[in-house]
Amino acid sequence: MIDVICRSRRQFVTTSFAMLNYIWLKGQIVEFSIAGTDSSSFAIFSDLQKPRVLGLLYGGAIGDALGGPIEFQQGPLVDKELPCTRGWSKERTVKPEDLKDWSDTLVMREYGELRPLAEPYGPWTDHAHAGTITDDTRHKIVLMRTIRKAISTKHWPITVDDFATAYCEFTPKQRVTPEAKIAELNEIGYREYRFAARWLLGDRDPNSAKPVERLWSGVDNCSGQMALPPLAAVFSGEPNAAYLSAYAIDFVDSPTARDMTAGLVAGLAATLGNDVDSASIEDRWRVLLQTMHATDPYNLTDVPYVGRPLSHWLNKAFEFAERAAGKPAELFRLLETEGHPVYWWDAHFTLLVPISILIFCNYEPLAAMQLTLDFRHDSDSYTQVLGCMIGAVHGVDIFPIAMREQLDARLKADYGESISDWFEVVNACRHQKDKGHLIVESQP
Repeated sequence: MIDVICRSRRQFVTTSFAMLNYIWLKGQIVEFSIAGTDSSSFAIFSDLQKPRVLGLLYGGAIGDALGGPIEFQQGPLVDKELPCTRGWSKERTVKPEDLKDWSDTLVMREYGELRPLAEPYGPWTDHAHAGTITDDTRHKIVLMRTIRKAISTKHWPITVDDFATAYCEFTPKQRVTPEAKIAELNEIGYREYRFAARWLLGDRDPNSAKPVERLWSGVDNCSGQMALPPLAAVFSGEPNAAYLSAYAIDFVDSPTARDMTAGLVAGLAATLGNDVDSASIEDRWRVLLQTMHATDPYNLTDVPYVGRPLSHWLNKAFEFAERAAGKPAELFRLLETEGHPVYWWDAHFTLLVPISILIFCNYEPLAAMQLTLDFRHDSDSYTQVLGCMIGAVHGVDIFPIAMREQLDARLKADYGESISDWFEVVNACRHQKDKGHLIVESQP
């Protein structure tokens, strides 16, 4: 099974049972603690871990901000902004110089003419500046505020009810957009999540609460992938604990999507472990992808006749990259047909797209970001997943400082948030590991 997922035409990721078994055994230790404390006087993450933790936190938000102006946009305005490989001949293959060019030309874009107006699931400001986030990062803000509240109140463990309450309470802390418009965007953008959250919290008024199973009509969508990757930093080096905790509080996903989210968080957590500090970039990618595949505490792989969808689609990512043989047109065709998206934001698809494009691009991180944008569709969801992975593997310096500064400026101005504060929040959780407090409930 493992040798299937680890196949690529460049043999970049090869099977390593010794490493995989070590990760799996390490992940069985479900031990995690927290207590509220000021994190300014300590540093739990090693000097080599810190850049990867920051990379994870920055990467998801940067990926979102890169994809936001492009999301679902078509026509000549967006074509001229991207490599536009859909205009290539079907037989044209990617050359090393293409990868370099794509890496060199990856930039944050103003929303401007591409996506000028504020939208409930897009930017919450008109004519948004470069670096402005969409719902993919707003969901992460909900998670970070949940953790921050737990630290300030010393209320442990964080439960699914706490996460649901944070959805009900969410609002920007800053008022760049007029308050009435923000209120409307906030209400529409979180309405479906709040219906489910209120039901989970015990509300049965049909005007304000709906059964959790009704959320997005039960579609396997990417809500959890948008919200929960920062949990990987809290459980760095503990993939099994990361999986169980993400699974436990993830009320925003269907059961199938919940496993995909928890698997992603587990893979990221393994990649952030201090035992990976000295590993090569190649080995870090191997750790991430193999851990996603292997961390299966509920034994979904053993379900008769069905198996585990996450493993199926991870295998397909490698297969599509292999079959495309360097031709973007063929890769895109495979994704759009044999990838079987019903909606462009299907949970399996928001993993399949960035991972297959990453492998196709020979694991060149910024080139893969550019080609993922060029794929179009739900671009911000694809690139935020890819950004989390790239940051966790390469560290924060892989993202140009100009991008980080643009993101920092918009997060602060629009939401009163900062990535540096997020780092301190997850660092505080790690600091309290040995205090005996459960950080996040580990049973759904």
